[in-house]
Amino acid sequence: MFGKVFIVILTFLSSASALKIEINKGQVEPDPIAIVDFYGEDGEDSDLGTEIATIIKTDLELSGLFIPINPASFIESKETLCKNGANIKNWNILNTRFLVHGKITGNFNIDFVLLDVVTGDKMLSLNVSGTRSKLRKVAHIIADYIYERITSEKGYFNTNVVYVETSFNKDSTKRKTRLIKVDQDGYNRQELTDGSELVLTPRYSADANKIAYISYSDTVKDVLGKSAHVYMMNADGRRKDLMLSKDIMKLLIKRNHGNPVQMTYAPRFSPNGEEAVLAIIIDGKSAIYKYNFVSNRLTQLTEHSCIDTSPCYSDDGSRIVFTSDRQGREAIYVMNADGSEQRRISTGEGKYSQPVWSPRGDLIAFAKKVGRQFYIGVIKPDGSGERLITSGYLVEAPCWSSNGRYLTYSMETAPGAKPQVAVTDITGYHTRIISTKADASYPAWSPTVGANSR
Repeated sequence: MFGKVFIVILTFLSSASALKIEINKGQVEPDPIAIVDFYGEDGEDSDLGTEIATIIKTDLELSGLFIPINPASFIESKETLCKNGANIKNWNILNTRFLVHGKITGNFNIDFVLLDVVTGDKMLSLNVSGTRSKLRKVAHIIADYIYERITSEKGYFNTNVVYVETSFNKDSTKRKTRLIKVDQDGYNRQELTDGSELVLTPRYSADANKIAYISYSDTVKDVLGKSAHVYMMNADGRRKDLMLSKDIMKLLIKRNHGNPVQMTYAPRFSPNGEEAVLAIIIDGKSAIYKYNFVSNRLTQLTEHSCIDTSPCYSDDGSRIVFTSDRQGREAIYVMNADGSEQRRISTGEGKYSQPVWSPRGDLIAFAKKVGRQFYIGVIKPDGSGERLITSGYLVEAPCWSSNGRYLTYSMETAPGAKPQVAVTDITGYHTRIISTKADASYPAWSPTVGANSR
């Protein structure tokens, strides 16, 4: 659940037809939308109403699907809208497609309305009840409802991004890494780890309640301590446990002739949360394994004959995508979840890495290097329709939004430039940077949390 934020649906009017969006048809022309500051009866609520409208406006604009109308052109005030409703003629002349207005009453109860200005139909009328301390979350939830009603896709604004933050001492001789969690718009920063250990590649569980990551400790000197350990923590940073037990790690170390066991990336969870899939390096070559949380069993799926790495489950858990250099160059492969029917699906030039299956199941995102240029692209699970959507000096580690329309990834613009976390839509036309305090890389985007998982 999401704390003290509660949603009560008053009415949902389906007389206005929803805009259906196809994600594989290039750039989508954004719709004009008028978002009026929410009305508050007292001064404090009036200020909060302005802040709520601003957050909603920013969310929708950054999606690339909407263009907010300049409030200076509004004919009707927020007071008039709340008392008398909207006169559609006054909004038609602004050439806006949609209108959103609302009011705050009582103990932070928010009533808001979404109108189709072209047809005059009321598309949505909702009440949201929460607390002032959860204002940003309330605004994101409202933006999600608006987004979903118009596009017929789930909203993604009430989500979080976890990334690896790297900072250095004054002499730049020693680095600290932390896991940092922020809202998808960069607000509400929270440190999940304290910088006392090297942390890598966080991953969210399907229910958004857990985060898995790789950890190395500089203080432990024995072989077990020098190995890469997979930890799981609650999404709020509390309670940290080993995913792979020490007994399992000792068996892997024995198989690796007494040497520390290494991993390139943290595991990815199965959709049902019962398993995780990961790559483990033995004798310098990595293979794909799956771990069952119920049976505490680690099962090997591929051989240690080459470099098989970065596995990820399909949306239904029936298949796994991974990269392998078994044919001489890193390429994308797909296999059944039991390891059977392994086949290559990528055929383009360059080296492929870090494939991630879309939550829709229709596409696989990947990073790719051709010569000295890096790309983020997508490909269909059968290997057709490969398309590159962004490029740069260094772009890597793509991760899908919960609705499968957007990708977050690591980006560096030039040698020595600050690593950043970027977000782009599936067309590649709308890209933004998530503001971070220090160097940021390897973002993990949470599944939809809170009210949107209704």
